[in-house]
Amino acid sequence: MIVRRTTATSAFAALALLFGMHGAHASEAISDPLKRADASFSAHALNRAVDPERIGRLVNEKDCTETAIDCEWQDSAGVRHIIFGEVIAIKIINAAEVRNRDIAALDIGTARARPEVMARVRAFLPEIAIDCLEPGQAGEGDGIASCGGSFEPDGWIKLLFGPDNQLISVRIDAFQGN
Repeated sequence: MIVRRTTATSAFAALALLFGMHGAHASEAISDPLKRADASFSAHALNRAVDPERIGRLVNEKDCTETAIDCEWQDSAGVRHIIFGEVIAIKIINAAEVRNRDIAALDIGTARARPEVMARVRAFLPEIAIDCLEPGQAGEGDGIASCGGSFEPDGWIKLLFGPDNQLISVRIDAFQGN
């Protein structure tokens, strides 16, 4: 009896270790790439109505006006949620704010250097063509590179990297708001 329990426990521990070593997330089982990417940012889904206070705290109260698109609600993992109308339209993670903590979004984990971040993102979203624009081409500011890809029929991701090739931010947009 003890041998079976130990064997079962060891098998379970081995499976947990195996999945943990590969950074497996429950969201990887989602076949739609936009839904998978969205779920990797947070449980508050894009294009869904939400009570902003359920997300977390308002992080830019002085800039928040009557139009919700100006308001950013941050959850405990550091993901900022921007609401357009009544639905979540954008999610952003500022790498400096989360420092060296794990970024679940797009399976970035603790990677911050551009080559490693992009390898993880491309492995997480193999269905999406992700292109990069170098500093000077990206139009994001001095020394800033931009990498991104689009989902069908709408939505996209964008990652910004500084002059040191370190991750600045990662973002997912559900649609173009006017």
